[in-house]
Amino acid sequence: MAIEIKENGLNSLEMKFIKNIRDPIHGTISLNELELEILDTAYMQRLRHIKQNGLCYLIYPAMNSTRFEHSLGVMHLAGLMADHLGLDEDDRKKLRVAALLHDIGHCAFSHTSDDILSKRGYSHEENSSRIILETEISGILNKYDLNPEEISDLIKGKGNLSKILSSEIDIDKMDYLVRDSYYAGVAYGMIDLERIIYGIKLMNSDLVVKKGSLEAVESLLIGRNLMYQTVYRHHTKRIVEAMFRNAMDSIIEKKLKYEKFIEMDDIDLVHRLRNSEGYPREIMKRIDERRLFKTFFQERLILIEENFRRDILENRKEIEEDICEDFGIKKGFLLIDIPETKMSEFKILVEDNGELKRIDEVSSLAKALEKSEREKLMFCIYTAPEFLDKLKDFNAEKYIEFSQTRLG
Repeated sequence: MAIEIKENGLNSLEMKFIKNIRDPIHGTISLNELELEILDTAYMQRLRHIKQNGLCYLIYPAMNSTRFEHSLGVMHLAGLMADHLGLDEDDRKKLRVAALLHDIGHCAFSHTSDDILSKRGYSHEENSSRIILETEISGILNKYDLNPEEISDLIKGKGNLSKILSSEIDIDKMDYLVRDSYYAGVAYGMIDLERIIYGIKLMNSDLVVKKGSLEAVESLLIGRNLMYQTVYRHHTKRIVEAMFRNAMDSIIEKKLKYEKFIEMDDIDLVHRLRNSEGYPREIMKRIDERRLFKTFFQERLILIEENFRRDILENRKEIEEDICEDFGIKKGFLLIDIPETKMSEFKILVEDNGELKRIDEVSSLAKALEKSEREKLMFCIYTAPEFLDKLKDFNAEKYIEFSQTRLG
C-alpha cells in the first residue's frame, strides 16, 4: 500500500528531509526542517486529539485515527504529485505545506461539528486560514520565504495548485479513503494510488485523468461508494452524530462562546458536555451508555420534494418542534437527519481522444455508481425509545413535502 517517495535533483538539495515518521498507510513519511517546525506547533499537535471520523469509533472500534496522521499522509501525497507533475521547488514547497496545514482549522470531532460552523457563517477552511495568518505559523512561513496569504489561498481553493488539494479527485480524498478503510477494518481501500497519481495531468488548473488510468480511478469510486454505504452513512453513526450535534449546538447557544469552541479538541468537548447541565449532559450520558435514539421514519431522499430538501436545512428546528408539540415529545428528543448529497467525484475529468469528458460520460461503471448512491440516500427521523409508542400514528405527509412519484 505504501508508495516510495523519490528524492532527486533539486528537491533533495534545496530542502533536505531531516526526520522520518512511520505510517501504516504510506510507509515512511519524510519531513524537512520547515515542515517539522510547523508540525511541532500547538495548533498542529492539537490535531492529535481530533478524530478523523468523528464518532465512527462507536461503530467501528478501531477508527481512532486523527486529523494529525491524515495531514501527514496528504502532505506525503502532495510531494508525490509535485514530483510527478514536475513542479519547481517553490511550488513543491508551497503544496506540501498547504497539504500539511489543510485541516488545521477543524473543530472537535471533525465534520460532526461542520454544521455548527456553517450556521455561524464559517467553515473549517476559513478557520484554517485564520490560524495560518494570525498565529505563530505565519512567522514560521515567513522565516522560510513562504507567503502565508498564498498558503491560505491554496487551502481556500484559490490558485493554480489548489485543485490538487481540493477537487473531484484530490490527494485529500486519496488519503482518507485508504486510511479510513484500513482503520474500519473493511477491504474497500485497495486503491492503486500510484497509478492514479501518475495518470493525472494538470490542464488549465484542472486535474485531468488520462484514459489509461481510468480503471484505477474506477476502483477509487467503488471504494468510495462502499465506504459511504457501510461506514460514513452507517445508520447507527448517523443517529449518534445527530444526537451529538444537537447537544453541541445546545451548549454553544446557551453557555459556550463560539471563540472558545473552535479552540477545543475532542477531549475538551466531551468533558464540557459531560459536566454541563440539562439537555447536553443527558444526551452525552445516553451516548456513553449507548441508549441511542431509534429511527421511526425513513424514506429515500429522491422521493422528497427538492425545494423542501433545501428549506429543511434552514427550518429543521421548527419542523422538529412542531412534531414534538403535536405528539407530546420532549424538545430535543426528536431529530431530523438529511444526508449530504455532494457527489463531486462523479465530475472527474477524463482525457478521451483529445477531448475532456466527465467520468460518467466515458465510464458506465461510474454512471451506475452515481445512480446507485443517489437512490440509497435516506431521509430519517429519530426519537428516544420511550417516545416510539406516541408516534405510532405519525403521518409524514403533514410535515414533509414528497415528490409526485411517491404520492402517486
